[in-house]
Amino acid sequence: MLARAESSTRLTQLRGARWVRTYLLGWGLGSVGLVLAIGMGGRVGFFVGMAAWAALVTIGVTWASRQGFLARGSRRRLAVAPAAWAVVYGATLVIGLPGQAGNLAYWLPAALVSAVPMVVVALWPRREEQAA
Repeated sequence: MLARAESSTRLTQLRGARWVRTYLLGWGLGSVGLVLAIGMGGRVGFFVGMAAWAALVTIGVTWASRQGFLARGSRRRLAVAPAAWAVVYGATLVIGLPGQAGNLAYWLPAALVSAVPMVVVALWPRREEQAA
């Protein structure tokens, strides 16, 4: 019975970590599209990008709220990743919007860099995964 309970607990923790990982990777991918739309699309790109971002956030939050459980340590990941992302995202816009509008040589790397905080936190190994 104890082995079954331990196995069930471990499976639940891994599933809880998996959805958080998927959520953060989706956010990172969405960020790439958003930054490219804003930087390359001008006013229209801004509005299209923000509309798509609003839809992505709505879908993500709805999906996350239906997962039912959260693995230990995931709250911290769900706080650190967005905070780091906001800093990087804000910096890419502050640096790029004044003088780099439409310059793919700036916006493509900037878009990829904007995803880095989400990808790093999503893929950072958890203690349970390292022990396995």
